Amino acid sequence: MKTRNIFGTLAIVILAAGCGGNTEQKEVVSEEPVAKEEAIETCTYSLGPDTAEVMWIAYKYTERVGVKGRFEEVNVANSGTGSSISDVLKGTTIEINTESSNSGDPTRDPKIKETFFGSLENGQEITGELTSVSGDNVSGQVEANITMNGLTKPVSGEYSLKDSDLEIKFQLSVETWSASEALHAINKVCEDLHKGADGKSILWPDVTVYVNTTLTKDCN
Repeated sequence: MKTRNIFGTLAIVILAAGCGGNTEQKEVVSEEPVAKEEAIETCTYSLGPDTAEVMWIAYKYTERVGVKGRFEEVNVANSGTGSSISDVLKGTTIEINTESSNSGDPTRDPKIKETFFGSLENGQEITGELTSVSGDNVSGQVEANITMNGLTKPVSGEYSLKDSDLEIKFQLSVETWSASEALHAINKVCEDLHKGADGKSILWPDVTVYVNTTLTKDCN
């Protein structure tokens, strides 16, 4: 009899526990981590007067093999200071002494200076001015006026910036500045040097020009 009472009591307790509807549950609120604000770096760029290097690539042979050279005397002026490349470059002027052209070939260099540049009006100097700059602090486009052979012509180029190293690239044709006769003259005196496998002596009017410089970068 006592055993039955014990089992009966246990059954009542279990049923009461299972059917209880007033069990209080606490809401668990998860706290999202607060993002820390990162400091925004502000940089200012500037360009010194003696920091630019101008390199050129001319093309010979039917296969258009490149001949590289550089101008060792270059003067940069009127550049600006600012947080964008446009602030720095727009209005910048450049003067190139063509007598400083160096292709690394002591027999070729005098011919370039005397026969090509020597045939041009005011051929000892090439000048340029950047008139428009569009893009960001990684890459973009530039517009420039270049004066050679007594003629000023507009040209388009592109720039790229990596860290503080800036490169501006132009694809030009000397025919734009009416320099075809000077081109033929230099090809004549360098005829053997410009002969390719097909026996043809060709010097193309196209020239790739690179302006390389290192900007002064001040960040805070």
